[in-house]
Amino acid sequence: MNEHVPAEARMGNDIARQFAHLPPAQAAEAIAGHIERFWDPRMRRNLEALAAAHDDSLDPLLVDAAGRLAAHASGTS
Repeated sequence: MNEHVPAEARMGNDIARQFAHLPPAQAAEAIAGHIERFWDPRMRRNLEALAAAHDDSLDPLLVDAAGRLAAHASGTS
């Protein structure tokens, strides 16, 4: 992992750890819901960009959640 981890990755990974006890799909949806409710749009876009760039600092549940956020934003969920 890099010395400098973007704030969105660090905070998102913390959230992912809180939901890791759930089945993966349910956890990813819960993470996405939490981020939708509490993060501003700029932070969500930054997270989606990190996931699209395959940033290796992201928890796999957070990557799934970022994909769900993008789908929710485009209305395809």
